[in-house]
Order: sequence, then C-alpha cells, then structure tokens
Amino acid sequence: MIKQLFFFLLIFSSCSNITLLTLYDIEVEAAEGIDGFTSTEIFSKGGSDEVWGMDDENCNPFSFSAYDASFDYSMINTDDEKTQEKEDLEEVKGKYNLPAVKVKDRKYVVKNSIHLKTSKKPSCEWIGMGIGWDDWQGKDLSSVMESAAIEMLIRVEKGAISNLPVVFILEDYSENQCYATASYLGIDGGKITSKWTRVVVPLQTFSYRTNKINLTNIKQLMLQCYDATDVFIDNIKIIKHDHQYERLEDNLTVYDSLSPITIFKDSLFASWGVGIKGCKNFTIAQNSKKTSSFIAVDLSSNSCNWNSFGISWNKWKYTDISHDIKNFKLNLDIKRTLCKSFTITFEDYKGKKLSYTVEKELLVFDKKNSSEWGKVSVPLNLFPIRKSKIDLSKIKQLIFKFDKDTRLELDNITLTKN
Repeated sequence: MIKQLFFFLLIFSSCSNITLLTLYDIEVEAAEGIDGFTSTEIFSKGGSDEVWGMDDENCNPFSFSAYDASFDYSMINTDDEKTQEKEDLEEVKGKYNLPAVKVKDRKYVVKNSIHLKTSKKPSCEWIGMGIGWDDWQGKDLSSVMESAAIEMLIRVEKGAISNLPVVFILEDYSENQCYATASYLGIDGGKITSKWTRVVVPLQTFSYRTNKINLTNIKQLMLQCYDATDVFIDNIKIIKHDHQYERLEDNLTVYDSLSPITIFKDSLFASWGVGIKGCKNFTIAQNSKKTSSFIAVDLSSNSCNWNSFGISWNKWKYTDISHDIKNFKLNLDIKRTLCKSFTITFEDYKGKKLSYTVEKELLVFDKKNSSEWGKVSVPLNLFPIRKSKIDLSKIKQLIFKFDKDTRLELDNITLTKN
C-alpha cells in the first residue's frame, strides 16, 4: 500500500512539473513574439485612429462591420432575415410618415470587423484603406520577413470567390512601399465562402527586395482594391510561418530581355472591367473557328456606364518598364467597326497616369474594308513621360478607355522594342 502511494505521488509530481514547464514556455513565447517581434496583432476589433479609409466616400471601400470571426454566420438564413426586415419596415411606414434621412454617421455599427466593398469606379485613382497598427509606432519587421506571414479571416455575404482582388501594401515612414497579393495557395480550401476562411500572405512574397523599403521602420499595412470587392475581414495578425514554395520575387520585374511582353492573347488572368455581370460593354469572345479569343468592345447599346477596362500583365505585381522605355512600342490587333479614337493609359501604384489618345488616323487599315483586322503600333516616346511624373519602375496596369458608340475588337496586345 505504501509503495502504491509513493508511486502515485511520484507520477502526480512529474505531471505537475511538466504542466508548469509547458505553461512557462507558452508565456515566454507570447512575451517574445516571433523572433523578438511583438507587434503581431494588426486588427481584431475597435475603431481607433489606427484604421482609416478614403476621405472621398465615392472611392472609399472601407467601413466597420458587426460580423465577428468568432461566430459562424453561414448557418443563418439571410433571405429570411431580409424578408422580415422588409416586412417590419413596411409596417412602420404604414403607421408613421417618416422623412427620408441620409445616414452619414456609422458609429452605431459594432466595430467587430472590416467591410471592404467597392464597384471599382473608373473615376477613382486609388481605392483602399490602411491600418497603422501598434499606435502608429515604427515596426521592425526585418527579423521576421523570412519566417512569418500575415494571417486573416475573410468571408463573403453569399456564394464563394477563389480570387481576393486586394493588393496588400507595407509602407515605411519614408512612404516607400512593397506589395503582395493573396495567392490561391494561401486561401484555405482554395475559396472564400460565407464561412470565415483563413487566408495567409507570407511576408516573403512581398516585393521588399526590389522595392527599397525600410523594414526596420514600417508605418502601416494598406489594402488596395483593384477590382470589384465585397468581403469581410477580421483577426489580421502576423504569425510564424514556413513558406514552402519557391520565391517568385525575381519575376516581379519585367526586364527588357523579356521582350516581347504579352499583355493579352486569348485570355485575361488579372484584369477588371471585362465580363461584368449585367454589362456587355467588354466581353471575351471567340473567332468563328473558335481557335482564339479576343476582347469585344461594344458601347453602342449603352447597357451600362462602364467605358474602360484595365489589365495587369504581371498579375498585380509591379512592373518595371523604366529601362530604355523610348525604344518600346505598344502593339495591338484591331478590328474596327465604329471608333473615332480611344485612350491608352499606364498607371503606377501611386495612381500617377501616363496617357496617349489613339486618333482615327491610326485606325484606317484598308479604305475598301476598314472592318478587317489591322495592326496598330504606338511608340511609347509619344506618351508625355516627363509631364506625367509617373514611376515607370512600379507600373500597375494598362487601361483602355473608349467613347460612347464605340464598336471594335482587340487582340494580341504586346510591348516590343522598336
């Protein structure tokens, strides 16, 4: 009996020591953060001045949401809720004659998460928001760029998306920036649904090697919407992460040696404005033999007010065309039915633009049959490069803008050397 009691006390004592050691290790890890970096929480909830959106409400995608990542809202029948809300509203209107009021103050919303919503209006040069976490202190990320990632929980109202149209931007206190996007591999299950979905953006994927950013003095994380967006984001934080995939940073720059640079041929992988639901102004169509595809432009029906589209040929990473730019030319195949002119614009990641208008004189290929396919080449030295103040080392996209009643087809858009 004494031996059994002694054995029990020995086992209990050992388990107690193991438990205390485990708790101690957890406490030390929490205090030290990740490799000494402790500013790991970027956003969880709250409306402090760390979180900001655009002053221009037309270009501001940000608002707070009452959705909380600790709850699963996918089980709630939102259609029934909306029906009940409509019935309740009609009942109230029947009893009272209420004046229409435009509510500007959103402070009544419980600030549990971030709601990013925009239709990507062409008139907006920049659509996004920022978080200057840890009270806007300068954060030293230099020790964790190889061993950490930004993790967040994201959901949509209904349906599912497999592509998150958001560029994540780290900015230092000298306003230098580096960029990354959430790839398919970083989205749990490959799609974001009405259930909270874990999304991871490894810090290694940011373009900090090419963009000379001061990693020891990071000011904020910005989120820029490059296409129509409607998502809820919560629990943004920096976590320890082992990036298992090959570094793609060397591919962020389109060097002269890669010429010709294909912007469009048969399909679009990173674009906005083409194939919008309920709008047939810009679509991807096939030729009669169905052997290739082209971009069909038809603004004659005025089915919607969309008159432009954009292409990022480097999948929303920045592109450097600053080297020997005057020896480049933009080429495209056009089948013109009705078009007087259209504008081509290069845009950098700070919203600076470089534009040139292609006049109708360049669009006449065969006077007998102007509806046949023809080739147009525009040397980049015709663009007002100096006046635009654009950063040619950080090109974001190429934008095409058309007048009303335009009808044409575009194909084989490339950048080549003269």
